[in-house]
Amino acid sequence: MTEKEVAQNYTQEQKAAEVSKEILLFQKEMRDFLPFLLKEKSLKNLSGMILKRCATLSDSNFGFIYLIHDSKIEYTFFDPAEQFQTNQEIEKDITANFSFINKWIGINKRSLYVKNNPDNIGYNLTQLLNCSSLIISPCFFDSKLLASIVVAKKTGEYNAISVSSVEQFALLLAFAISSIRTSELNTALEVRLLQAQKLETIGKLSSGMAHDFNNLLSSIFGSLNLLKKRIPEREDVTRLLDNIESCSIRAKDLTKGLLSFGKPTPKRKELIKPNILLEEIASVIKETFPKRISFSYEIDNRLFDILGNGTEIYQVLLNLCVNAKEAIERSGKIILKAKNISIDENNLIDYPLLSRGNYIWISVSDSGAGIEEENQIKIFDPYFSTKGKESSSGSGLGLYVTYGIVKAHNGHIEVSSVVDSGTTFDVFIPAYEPKNIANISQSERIILLADDEIMLRDLLTELLESYDYNVIKVASGIEALKVLTEEIKVDLAIIDFNMPEMNGLDCIKKIRELNFTFPIILSSGSLSLNDNFDYKKFSINGVLPKPYEFDTMLETIRKLI
Repeated sequence: MTEKEVAQNYTQEQKAAEVSKEILLFQKEMRDFLPFLLKEKSLKNLSGMILKRCATLSDSNFGFIYLIHDSKIEYTFFDPAEQFQTNQEIEKDITANFSFINKWIGINKRSLYVKNNPDNIGYNLTQLLNCSSLIISPCFFDSKLLASIVVAKKTGEYNAISVSSVEQFALLLAFAISSIRTSELNTALEVRLLQAQKLETIGKLSSGMAHDFNNLLSSIFGSLNLLKKRIPEREDVTRLLDNIESCSIRAKDLTKGLLSFGKPTPKRKELIKPNILLEEIASVIKETFPKRISFSYEIDNRLFDILGNGTEIYQVLLNLCVNAKEAIERSGKIILKAKNISIDENNLIDYPLLSRGNYIWISVSDSGAGIEEENQIKIFDPYFSTKGKESSSGSGLGLYVTYGIVKAHNGHIEVSSVVDSGTTFDVFIPAYEPKNIANISQSERIILLADDEIMLRDLLTELLESYDYNVIKVASGIEALKVLTEEIKVDLAIIDFNMPEMNGLDCIKKIRELNFTFPIILSSGSLSLNDNFDYKKFSINGVLPKPYEFDTMLETIRKLI
């Protein structure tokens, strides 16, 4: 064997030994890392450990992980010389370069080995990082690109073993990202479900209490009316009676909030153009909020129409914006966003508490103080407030009333916040989609109730709403005609015979002359309903004598609609 052949054999044996050493080192690093993979729950910590091992195994000078999360980019650097991680501008430049590299990776589904050569894809990145070669290894899970591991050498090139080692850790990182995010999603969903169940329970309790309390108040109002008629007018007695009546009215107003939380129902439905409403809110904010707060909005031009109460939706959104303003102590920013979203089988997992369909998504974000995590699950509770007792800026009722209004529109509201980094409220309201009349559910039926007795009218409204009917209440026949001709279509009307200005029969006659064909129930406590009364002449579909038997009323309504 010649001297040259001996030298060649020695070189081959040396290379084989180096390869064997690299393989053994990779196996050791992998064995040491696997326990961390099973125990570590922080994606940031795992990313750092993986990146450091990739750099060590490939003999790299530096590297980084390009992590994609909710359309945002996050970076983890391995940079012993601190050339790049302290420079915020470098992240923007890297992101710009990756816009093209990610397209290549998405098509080829494999690692990209880049040399400092103008003919190579990624050459600009080698120039930016001032390196001679680099490896970009993608992290795919279920065909979705979650991240990329990048390691770079200032001098020299990588061998096949180095590329393979980085690829193996890229597979582990993809698994870790998916596992940790799934765990976080399950935890967040569990918290949301518990919150929804808690609010539902509170709603049922408050609704039941409110109904019982209103029944007691009805007796109080009736007794007051009798006392005023029977007791001679004396200043001291009148003052006491007025005080009782005033306190009772205030008590009744308080129960309305409990009812709206327990069994929320929009008081009057109308077709709402969200673009117009949001433009009005934006205008109010620009004119009234302090200049120290920067306000911007991003609103799609053609938002879906929604069906509901425009005043209440306006109240919800303005209330969220005011809360955002109060969360900013000095200077800061508020962002109002709105766009259309469609939920189907492809993205249903991202909206676990919503049904399939079209929605308006509206968000209000601020850069304020944020909300502690333990308070986020209580933020919609009645009377809960993060403001101190000495604060006079709020009563703690705002968000729980907001929750009730959103639920009344079959929508959903959620909050996300980080202390010292701001808060975002997301509101989802179903888009209005005309339905076939045959498919309309009971909860979408609208009843017009005309009665001049306030106490009785309010009591009947609450009882009907407790059975998921929507009620429009008016005090006279003239108001009933105005509602029918100027506002919304109803499915049934209950009209009292004895009303001021226009009695029930005249009102019904006018309704039929206007060619309305919905069922009408006539109610009366004085008209003799059995003495040759011609119901057909007035196209009356049912009759209810007073005092009402509510079960009979419900049965009559169900037969007619």
